[in-house]
Formats: sequence, C-alpha cells, structure tokens
Amino acid sequence: MAISVTEILGTDSLSGSRIVINDNFNILASEINAMEVYFSPSAGTITNLNNLQTDALRVGLSTVRLDINASTFDVIANVNVEGGDINLNGGGLTRNNVDPQTLDDTYAGPSMTIGVGTSTALPPYTIERVSNTASSSLTVELWAGKIGQEIFFAYTGTGGGDVDITSAVIGVPFVLPGGGTTITMNQQGQTVHLLCIDNGTGNGDWYIIGGTGYTVA
Repeated sequence: MAISVTEILGTDSLSGSRIVINDNFNILASEINAMEVYFSPSAGTITNLNNLQTDALRVGLSTVRLDINASTFDVIANVNVEGGDINLNGGGLTRNNVDPQTLDDTYAGPSMTIGVGTSTALPPYTIERVSNTASSSLTVELWAGKIGQEIFFAYTGTGGGDVDITSAVIGVPFVLPGGGTTITMNQQGQTVHLLCIDNGTGNGDWYIIGGTGYTVA
C-alpha cells in the first residue's frame, strides 16, 4: 500500500512546519518498522510472509541451487522428501540421467574392464548403455551404491559380445540369485535393473529387481 507524507514548500517556515516534519518522519518510521517485521536487513532474511507472488525465483549466489521461471523449475541440488509423498498428476516421470559414454570395448581399451563408480565415489549415472564388438568378454565392475540408488544397464549395441557385470572388489555387496557373481548380457535389447537395498546394518547391497534377457552365473 502506498504511503503519503505532507509536502513542505520552499515558502513554508521550517519552524512553523516542525509538526509536519515530525509527522512525516513518524509516518516513514512506522512504515519501515512494519516492513522490518518481514525483512531483516542485518540478518539478510525474509520471514512471516503470508503470500509471495513473483515471475521468477533463484536460490544461490555463486552457485545456483534452485531456478524457477516462466518455463522451467530447475533444482540443482539433492532433494530430500520427508514425511510426505510426491504425486504426479497430469504428467510423467522422466529419467534422463544417462551416461553420455557407452561402456563398450572401444571405451575400455586393451584392459577390457570398466569401473562404474570408485572406492570413494558412488556410481554417477542411473542409466548405463553397454555393448561389445570384441570376441573376448567386456567386464563392467560395479562399486558400492547409496541405499535406494537405482542403476539400469541396457545393451544398446549390435556387436553381440559378452558384457559381464560384476562386483568391483571383494566386499562390495552384489547379491545375485543362486549365489551367482556375474550378470551377463550379449544381445541388443537386453537390460538389467539394480537397486541398492539396506542389508539391515545401514549398508547397501545391489539386488536385481528387473530386466530382460540377461543371465546370472
């Protein structure tokens, strides 16, 4: 709401306008105090608003963590949902965390071994494309994941060579049916879906929860 103060003209006496001047200062002080209920210049915070309407919102200074505008809603940080559900109404869920590199014999080089994740870093992608045109098997070594993390391996090439997905090192939990240690795919269209599940001690084990055409040995 706009505020108004009484104008003091150049022809007015300052001493005679003392009451008007004081009233103007009181009006301004009252409005500033009313705003400082919500804005704290010293703390740099805004609180207790009942409604905020804006065309855009950005959170983060040197590094943007949230960017909302007329066309997108981008969250560039981890999101934790506690005590509630995520409901998708009128839309779908799109997984687009795809490794830009296909894990194949060319990428692996002479070692014919590729690591997914490391001893100090989680596997970084949700979807991994694999393929193999060589006569020898390509080994994909999967490292430990975060509880609740999912990984999809999809054989996208037409080479037909074996791709063996196995544990990176002894001690990285890899729980397969029948006590197997290796998942093998060798045909375009084959997939395997893995989920990291709490083993009851706060550590995660990789389990197969879906897929098609793969074998376990």
